[in-house]
Amino acid sequence: MKISNKVFIITALCIITSCSTNSDFQIIDSQKNVQIEELEKNFQRVIGSGILTGNGKSNFTSSFIFESSNNSSLIIFKDFLGRRNYMIEVNNGVIRYLNVRKKIEISEDEFNRFFPISSAIDSNFYKYILWGDPKILSQMDVKLQNAYIVSTKLISIDGSNYLNEIVFSLNNEKQTYSMKFNKRNFK
Repeated sequence: MKISNKVFIITALCIITSCSTNSDFQIIDSQKNVQIEELEKNFQRVIGSGILTGNGKSNFTSSFIFESSNNSSLIIFKDFLGRRNYMIEVNNGVIRYLNVRKKIEISEDEFNRFFPISSAIDSNFYKYILWGDPKILSQMDVKLQNAYIVSTKLISIDGSNYLNEIVFSLNNEKQTYSMKFNKRNFK
């Protein structure tokens, strides 16, 4: 079995177990998972909001807003007062990190102090999670798979499954980072 098949099976099991309530399992029909290619046929862009939470050695909560269309995506993280703090900008596969409050571009290393997983995430990953397509999880970089345990939750809207939450656990869950999507609007 190839590594990508193992990751897909582990991800599918995580999805099934994370969607269960009490001791009852809910069966997830992966054929109903939303596909970004289909969404882009009907919509120009997606906008929305969510919350990034860090638990463990680093505890924080940062709300975020996002937008994604064609070959560009951006995520703006806010501080606890609601002020724009950091931004990830992706254009044609190139990722830039910005300190919005200081109005300067920052290095990936500096942004990693806020969100350490960013160094292991590529531009496609951001686009797929913003649109809600869980397919990207089966294509994750081996570097990320070896460092973090990744679990997800899906939400069913109009008969399609969208990625609703993704959790990265490090050091036997002593540190976790969770990205939860509160809403998505397709236009």
